[in-house]
Amino acid sequence: MKNSIKFLCFFVLLAYSQLVFSQTDKRLQNELVILAGLIQPALLQGGNFEVDYYTPKMVFNYSHGFSLDLDSKMGTTVGDIKAQHLAIHIPFSTGLGVGYRLNKYFDVRFEPKLHKFEVYYDGTERGQEINQITDYTTFTFGLGGYFRWKPFEKQATIFNGIFISTSIRYLQKIHSSLDNGEVQYFNHVTDQEEVHKAANIGIANTPFIFNLAIGYCITF
Repeated sequence: MKNSIKFLCFFVLLAYSQLVFSQTDKRLQNELVILAGLIQPALLQGGNFEVDYYTPKMVFNYSHGFSLDLDSKMGTTVGDIKAQHLAIHIPFSTGLGVGYRLNKYFDVRFEPKLHKFEVYYDGTERGQEINQITDYTTFTFGLGGYFRWKPFEKQATIFNGIFISTSIRYLQKIHSSLDNGEVQYFNHVTDQEEVHKAANIGIANTPFIFNLAIGYCITF
């Protein structure tokens, strides 16, 4: 229920933003953008790339995160995951996006995503069956707000295509391959029965994601 309320509030906020910036800039052009995420290698020991295609009014997107790790080493585990001494490896987090350009700098998108999780004991070698608790996939559907900026746009050089993007997204988990969205197991560290619930893909095991990316834009 709480997640549904958050999702609704986020949708209302983006809808309001669209109302405020309802006049599409007539100077907008078609653009092809290739981006690389900066948060993923800095905090999650993995990577992310993204391809965006902009028309004067719409945006179409494909993004793919890979080899992302949540563990105590980087301080990225929280709550029950941390208390149960678990770590999570995300081989991929991938999906599409389609949205509307509110103006030159800002767009909003609907985003269906698929995520793969591998759960194992923190501090142990990943890939060995004895260390792994479970693996599963989740499917999310959400909304994202993207702000973009070309710092060298007015320069008549190849640098004018350099592109910086920040985004905040709410990706609501709507399906998990785990039965009832959880798995019960005996934890060899806590020495008791534990329950691992299918993780959210966002910050601190929430549906919220913030990202910063840099890339290059071709206008045509």
